[in-house]
Amino acid sequence: MENQNSQKLLFHPLITSSIQNSEEILSRQKIKLLTYNFFLRPPPIKTNSDDYKEERLIDFLDYLPDFDIICFQEMFGTFHDRKKKMIKAAKENGYLYYLTSKSPSFFSKFLIDGGLLLISRFPIIENKYINYDYGVMSDGLSQKGAIYAKIQIKDYYLCLFFTHLQASYYDSGNSLWNFTIETRTKQTEDLINFIYDTIYNLDKNDLGKCIFIVCGDFNIDAYDYKNAREKYNLPKVKFTEYEIFKKKLEKLGKCIDLVENKFHTHPFTFGVNDAEHDQVLTGKEDYNSFQALDYIWEIIPDFNLDIYKQGLISFNKNYSHDDKNYKNQKIKVLYDTCQVEKFLVKNRPYQQLSDHFGVSVELNSPYYRSLNNSINEDIDIPLKES
Repeated sequence: MENQNSQKLLFHPLITSSIQNSEEILSRQKIKLLTYNFFLRPPPIKTNSDDYKEERLIDFLDYLPDFDIICFQEMFGTFHDRKKKMIKAAKENGYLYYLTSKSPSFFSKFLIDGGLLLISRFPIIENKYINYDYGVMSDGLSQKGAIYAKIQIKDYYLCLFFTHLQASYYDSGNSLWNFTIETRTKQTEDLINFIYDTIYNLDKNDLGKCIFIVCGDFNIDAYDYKNAREKYNLPKVKFTEYEIFKKKLEKLGKCIDLVENKFHTHPFTFGVNDAEHDQVLTGKEDYNSFQALDYIWEIIPDFNLDIYKQGLISFNKNYSHDDKNYKNQKIKVLYDTCQVEKFLVKNRPYQQLSDHFGVSVELNSPYYRSLNNSINEDIDIPLKES
């Protein structure tokens, strides 16, 4: 963690041309993105004797200087003020822009908001939000959905989508288990339609300046719950939910699972409960279930696909995800920087700051060359072919 000075705003060097005090400028040159299910549910909900919500929130504030854009899930704002505390602390650390889930209306069938919070050091110049139609079991109380943010980084754009999908519960029985998967499948369809509609309606002059990222807690286990399927007698499936979801994403163009691309496997992000990891926050049915639920995807739209051609045909001549115009795009994912962020702590009654691990990645920009002449080339990591 970088040392935090709560009396000074901490700015990223890409947005500090007018700032003279170098102590207020972060030392890093790249843009670091984090997705994190923070497990800050509304009171009086708790898993075991205590979720230590307030304490974990305070501990996380020390990590704010380490990132530039954070996509939180389960950062609920109903019945308590922790989301407001996070937004206030984020602003004090230079995250001057944020988006959050909408609160349900008085007449809504939902009781609490969707728990999404985006904080950014860079300006958010456009945004959209969709609600999913329904949820199942305890998820049915939350107005879940997805957020889109068009984030401006100098003359270029990070088009960011993030979400938190329906969860499945081992002890629910096969009927409800299947219903949760059907619900999540419907939500993934709504999410992909949302991404497509947003990309399709972007200003055509901006498309070559954009990079597209989709992230969040998808509650889709890359291992298809194999560590609990026999124990809980879960229904067998012909195709894994992960494979089906990836095929759907590929309708938009090339999609890159940044975690899988980096590690050639999926490190667990939930249900890791050995002596080093969580012993307090995870429900007993999920202990050592070893699931990979949290992802960051890069979407490289193929504007030659039929779904994009109407209205974009004149642009197709100069833009394809396989040609050098895209490869010379000004903001790039640094594939080898993707990491699982555990946020382990010591000398606390809890071992980590959430029941989930986070996932992070860094982005690069040519503007770093003007900030540091020693940085004169982008890192180009070959993609693992699927």
